Amino acid sequence: MLAVLLRGDGCIQKLGGETMSAAVLQAFMQVSLIDLEGEDTRLNKLQAASAALADEFSAKPISMAIPALIAILRDDDKNPADAFYDTARAIGSHWTTYQSVFRDGKANTLYRGVALQALVAAIESEPSLGTAIALLMRNFKAVIELGKYATPIKLLVEAAEAAFAEERGALAVPAQGVKIKLPTAAKATKVDRAKLLTRIEAAVGPHNRAGAAGENPNSHWSNAGNPWSYDFSDRLMPIIADHIDIAIAEAVKFDEKNLQGVANSIAALSTIDPAIQRSTKLLWWRQSLYSESADKSYRLLGAAEAVIHSVADLSSHLPDAYERAVDSFLSEAVLALGLGNDEHDIGVLQSADAQARKALDDCLAFQSPAGLAMTDILQRGGVAPICAPAVTYQGWAVWLLRELMAVRAVQKIQKATEAEDAANE
Repeated sequence: MLAVLLRGDGCIQKLGGETMSAAVLQAFMQVSLIDLEGEDTRLNKLQAASAALADEFSAKPISMAIPALIAILRDDDKNPADAFYDTARAIGSHWTTYQSVFRDGKANTLYRGVALQALVAAIESEPSLGTAIALLMRNFKAVIELGKYATPIKLLVEAAEAAFAEERGALAVPAQGVKIKLPTAAKATKVDRAKLLTRIEAAVGPHNRAGAAGENPNSHWSNAGNPWSYDFSDRLMPIIADHIDIAIAEAVKFDEKNLQGVANSIAALSTIDPAIQRSTKLLWWRQSLYSESADKSYRLLGAAEAVIHSVADLSSHLPDAYERAVDSFLSEAVLALGLGNDEHDIGVLQSADAQARKALDDCLAFQSPAGLAMTDILQRGGVAPICAPAVTYQGWAVWLLRELMAVRAVQKIQKATEAEDAANE
């Protein structure tokens, strides 16, 4: 758990000197959502609780942080009774008598304030949680009334978007490929004709037309009949064989040099900016409109199945902090399927077949948190998601992609936490 020191100015300082702001709690107090009756010690206790809770959110983003965000945004009458259990526990461990101050339903407002502060602090230590929250809030902001919580929630959104931008920026840095100097193409070599002629002349007879004897010449002329032909054959064979061997050896050198150049060129392809490689895959996906998860064209699928499979397939080509333009890219792909532009409630996606729902579920390493539309589709209802009452098919595709990528952004953290918990058991 995070070690902290309480400072006299009401802020919390991590051991090591890094300051953690209490901006969210202060925003709650400024709009009179939380009244601490002027007692700084109470603020110190809430800050300590939020710091401790932030540690838990950072370690368990899927099982704790995302459910906390959903509980903050939901109306109280739609929240389960234990929606703020972890927050209440954290506050109670630092301020045992807080319920005597926050009565008549005011405790839920306190829980929201502390949980929001904890989420902002958790983003500072785990930027990938900020990526997840940024993606989710792009959905949620369109369908919820922030009301009295608008100011503190804005602080959360700003922190999340800043973390998203940082991760997005890191992905956008061009890859520093290895510079490979390709060898100059080898040129074909020609046979030394003068040397070849000299050897052939020596095989033909005692001397050439100039009267010069060659190296180890044939002692007979052709009119000698058999003796000449026997000697000529013996001498001509190694001449031809030697030059064939030379030609083959030079050809091998030629091939080796130029094939190495081709190999180096192919190896250089691996140094291309990953963003360019990803764009190429995305363009192929968009042009082909073929679903890898369904093993058929999207045009051969039902509307709900096409939407879900498109989200599952596209997600495999994306980083968690993907470009905003991808939302439009996905919308255009779904529009190209000719599914119409009418709005539909989530029920149309709940009716998707088992193969489509499995394709979506296979993208996740953990159970999808309750409160997401994705969870409602996987479980076929009963989890009360935060979502729009009705959206077009392309709108549902973008909605689901954001949820899927949000959960995927923090799966590594959750895996590490569960592995550590298992090791400590």
